[in-house]
Formats: sequence, structure tokens, C-alpha cells
Amino acid sequence: MRILFLLLASVPLMTTPITAAEQWAFIASPPDPQAIYRATLNPETGELGQLELAVEGIQTGFMALHPKLPILYAGCADRINGETQGVVRAYQFDSGIGELEQISQSETNDGSPTHIEVAPDGSSVAVCHYGGDGTTLIPLDDQGKLVETSLSQIKHQGSSVNEKRQTRPHPHGVAYHRDGNFLLVADLGNDHVEVFEITDDRQLRRKSYWQAAPGAGPRHVTFHSSLDVAYCINELDSTISVLQLNPKSGELSELQTVSTLPENFSGNNTTAEVVVHPSGKFVYGSNRGHESTAVFQVDTKTGKLSFVEREPTQGNHPRFVGLDRTGSVYLAANMQSNNIVSFRVNPDSGKLDPAGHTLEVQRPMCIVFAAKE
Repeated sequence: MRILFLLLASVPLMTTPITAAEQWAFIASPPDPQAIYRATLNPETGELGQLELAVEGIQTGFMALHPKLPILYAGCADRINGETQGVVRAYQFDSGIGELEQISQSETNDGSPTHIEVAPDGSSVAVCHYGGDGTTLIPLDDQGKLVETSLSQIKHQGSSVNEKRQTRPHPHGVAYHRDGNFLLVADLGNDHVEVFEITDDRQLRRKSYWQAAPGAGPRHVTFHSSLDVAYCINELDSTISVLQLNPKSGELSELQTVSTLPENFSGNNTTAEVVVHPSGKFVYGSNRGHESTAVFQVDTKTGKLSFVEREPTQGNHPRFVGLDRTGSVYLAANMQSNNIVSFRVNPDSGKLDPAGHTLEVQRPMCIVFAAKE
């Protein structure tokens, strides 16, 4: 079996249930060779099928899907004029056979990109750059192609207290509000969650920011499906912060911060990914060190979290975790133990039950799920 480097992007939150049909999992592979692969996922069993080449000659990290069109966007690091530059590529895919065909691309005018997300209405793509210092918004046309000539960019500023990780900005994760008016960006380097307004002509405008605890290190942020509440996982202090967004002013206020770790844990740990269940009832966060998923129940009125369980990921360093399109399968990608473990999700409690399926891979990171005909 070919050894792969997986990339699992956040699944868009949905209010309408998706039937348990077979899905595509698009998989990003590292160098040797540089490629995106595809495999099927059975949401009834959690089993991943045979791996096939979808497109080669691309080195990508995070990927995202268009909400309406069969288009996959990949944030790439290319060597341009002797320097590493960020590039976003758009691939149209055949939902029947999973083939990818590039239809456009755009440079991001920054260094290595980290996270990428598509606006809920499909009007733009946002990408942030841990290896650079900015966030870029690239408009999309009606066919989902990138409009490179109209991109907007804001450079981040500031630093924080961790002398190894926070000497400068490190934008790490982007999240659109469901109305598409605001973009949140988790910046690990300056302990901010930045709030950018998106204007009618699809330009970024700095609005406000939330200040995390010194040394917290905001990594990724994601919105609830129906509440004006965002969940920010903080990499360096192993917490999740619940943030209320005022949709008129663009101000963020902290409602709650909870630990992802048990009180008696004394080892080293960093968190990685935060995921909201499509139902809006549960939140999941991964621990690298404790090697677990912290599961929380959501108060559907306030968005606040209450602890449910910590489920071992059956591997080391779960850099990425995520839910399939139905919300019935949860995958933990354990980077240092080279495996991806499948879990069934209890729809009533949110608890995770090992499904008995493991895929052996090299340094797994993430997967993007798409509908399959």
C-alpha cells in the first residue's frame, strides 16, 4: 500500500442531515511523490477504501471545498524566484469517479500557507500563513475560479510571551461567520483571534480582536452552526475558549475557557484541532501528548461547554481530527504513530466508540470529505 501524508479539513456545518451514502475522501500527500489522492469512505462502518491518485505534482497542506460547486481548493507552498510563496489552486472534481482537474490558481503574496476556508456563499477563499505574517482573501467568480487580480490582504502584528513560539505573528486558522460578513483568524504568535470585516466588494478590513491569555497560542477557530459563537482551541495552554461574536459591531467576548486535559495530567501537551458536530450539540478537541480527544456537550442556548469524556486516539500526536459529512464517523489522524483511527459517534451523547478500522499511513494530517455519486 502506498504510504501517504493525510490532510483533513474542517467539514462545513450543516442544518440539513446528509444521508449515509458513500463519500470521497481527498487526501494530500507530501513529497515523494507530491500528490493528492482519493479514497472512498463508508459512513456506516467508518472504513476507508482503496487509495487512488487524483492529481500529482502538488505539495499542499490544508484543503477546503466549495459549498455549492464540486471544486476543491488547496493551499500550497511553491518555490517562486528562489523563495517559498503561498499559492491557492482550484480543482474541479468529478463526484462519480473523483478525478481532479485544475481550473485556476492564485498567488497569495505571502509565505507558506496554513489553513484555508471557503465563504459560506462561495464568494471568496480565505487563507492564512503561519510561515508568513498575513491573511489573504481571494474572490471567486460564479464558476468558482480564483480572481487573482482582486485579492485583499492584511498583515498581522505583535508577539507574546513564549520565547520559542511567539516572537512574531503566526496566523494559523481561519473561519467565516455563517453570514459571510466577518472572518476570524486565530494567531498563535500574538495570542489574538483577529476579527476582519468582509466588505461588499470582498475586501478585508480590520475590525477588532480578542486577546487570549498570555501564552495560550490560539491555533484554530470554528463557528457553531446556528449560534453567534466560535470555539478557539489554544495550542500552547491546552484550552478551548468559547467566544461570543456581536454580529453588528464585530466584537468578540469570552464566555468560557475550558481545559482539554484532566486535572492530574503533568506531561507535555499541545492541542491541535477543534471540531463542531453538524448538529451543533458537541465539540471535539485533540490533545497531542495526552493522546486523546476531549469531548464536550454544547448548551444550545448559550454555546457554553460541559465535559463529556476523553477518548484515547489509539495513537500518538493526533494533529488532526474530523467528522465525516453525516457526523456519524470521527477520524483521529495520529501523526507520530502513522495511523488513522475511526470512531462511531453516539448521536445522543457525542461519545466516541472505536469502530475497529485503522489505516496505516505515514505522518497523517487531514482529509477533506465530499459527496460521491
